[in-house]
Amino acid sequence: MKRSALLVALGLVGCGATDRTAEDFAADPEAAEAAEAVVAACDAGRINHECEAARRGLADARREARMRAYERAF
Repeated sequence: MKRSALLVALGLVGCGATDRTAEDFAADPEAAEAAEAVVAACDAGRINHECEAARRGLADARREARMRAYERAF
């Protein structure tokens, strides 16, 4: 009984939310808003394991937006 309870508990822990990558943050505008919130929290001093991915994703999203604007200009 204890062994099965332990396996269930480990299974639930394994199903937790995964860390988002830079690609996840750059994927769509809602994710970009989430990236801005994560970066703001990181800049405020809250250490988060997603800080670097959020910064890279936000930079990628901005870069893509600049490229689309550049392509439309020509």
